[in-house]
Amino acid sequence: MVVKKNDYPSKFIGRRHELGLLTREYEKKGASLIVLYGRRRVGKTRMVTEFYKDKSLWHFDGIEVGGKAVQIRNFMNQLSTHTDNDIYKSVGCSSWLDALKLLDKVVSESKEGYKRTIFFDEFQYMAARQEELVAALKWAWDNLWQDKEGFTMVLCGSVASFMLKKVVESSSLYGRIKLEICLKPISIPETYDFFGGKKSIREICDLYMFCGGIPEYLLQINPKESIFQNISRLAFAKDGYFLREFDRIFKDTFSEEKIYRKIITALSKYKSLKIPELTGMLKVSGGGGFVDYMQNLESAGFVRSVVPWNRPQDSKLRRYQLDDEYIFFYFKFIYPNLKKIENNQDINWGISLLKGPVYKSWAGFAFERIGIKHVPQLTKILNIDQLVKNYGPYFSRASNSKDAFQIDLLFIRHDPVITVCEFKYYDGLIGKWIIKEMENKVSLLSNENKTIEKVLITTNGITDDLKETNYFSSVVLLNELFGVGVS
Repeated sequence: MVVKKNDYPSKFIGRRHELGLLTREYEKKGASLIVLYGRRRVGKTRMVTEFYKDKSLWHFDGIEVGGKAVQIRNFMNQLSTHTDNDIYKSVGCSSWLDALKLLDKVVSESKEGYKRTIFFDEFQYMAARQEELVAALKWAWDNLWQDKEGFTMVLCGSVASFMLKKVVESSSLYGRIKLEICLKPISIPETYDFFGGKKSIREICDLYMFCGGIPEYLLQINPKESIFQNISRLAFAKDGYFLREFDRIFKDTFSEEKIYRKIITALSKYKSLKIPELTGMLKVSGGGGFVDYMQNLESAGFVRSVVPWNRPQDSKLRRYQLDDEYIFFYFKFIYPNLKKIENNQDINWGISLLKGPVYKSWAGFAFERIGIKHVPQLTKILNIDQLVKNYGPYFSRASNSKDAFQIDLLFIRHDPVITVCEFKYYDGLIGKWIIKEMENKVSLLSNENKTIEKVLITTNGITDDLKETNYFSSVVLLNELFGVGVS
């Protein structure tokens, strides 16, 4: 089914915090050098063009394949387009420094002068993942642009590791960057707004567990169909958009694609793994190079690391787990069924899969993951945001990969109380049976000598007999956790 553009809201949704940062930087005196990064399809280009749409903006885009000469030629072609002057297509520049000097000359002679924004998009491609362009920008900034009132340069990239190590942390641009933004997926409330409130918060939750808040992914959703119909059509039917998205992600993001795929595949089989467990499975060295791989995956938003609340950040108990909703879904449902999906044209097969026990079990873990991403909201709902000293999962040194976390989230408070949170994705109402599960977890904290406060975060609420026990100090439902429909 074709989705028409007018099925979606025409206004730009969300990003209020980031737009506020850009506004404050724009209103400052002097010149601004801004660095923006985030995974592919997260909406970086759209946000920049949205903010600068009524301002003078020249957008230069790197191309995925090609060395320095190819990138400079592409840059010159785009400069010709912006100036409506084909002469620049024939100008030969052998270095980025020459190209930037020419850019400065063209900007200075333009009608707006230096009151202009230069937007270098897919910067890692423009630089051909090398440092020459960064070094040339240092010279140009110091000698041409740093004192030009109203001049803004935005460097934007989708390879976080390159943007961090070669741009943000580079000695060349040290102290020159005025604003750094790591753009994350949009939130669940923003996703709810994206569909104009026409989808229930439960459907939005299912959608978010499937593909997260990636704007390009949300554009694939037909709002006239149910979320399960959409997932079935896009992920479980022949030629579906999400069938090959995993391959596209890794080709676009990582130059050493093979090792990253192996790491992600290993993590997909467990709830979490420590580095020694990972390297043992992959039969590779666990030295600094492997740690860099993990840091690159984490900075790209595909993996997250967790440390027990009572351990330092350099603890050897640090565990890694998948943090990207689509990849988490892909390995559970798409990858094992690829051959069948490639020939499947029956949308009902996918829907039956989504209604089955395997999905419900998987959804329990997925719900925990997105719930934990909403810790700030949760602490405010529980009225403990000023009391929290530390938070995180609880797991012991003895716990192995199959056991994963014994408690997914607990809050250590300044008062003598520990708040233990239980996430439950459930179709019906939660009954008294939950008490036994909780007591098994609470027993792990018997030596803490503190009051244990229990909190349940769930989809549909609890039964009357569970309410009468007053076992949970708080029960938090979807709309409250995600701030949808709550005044």
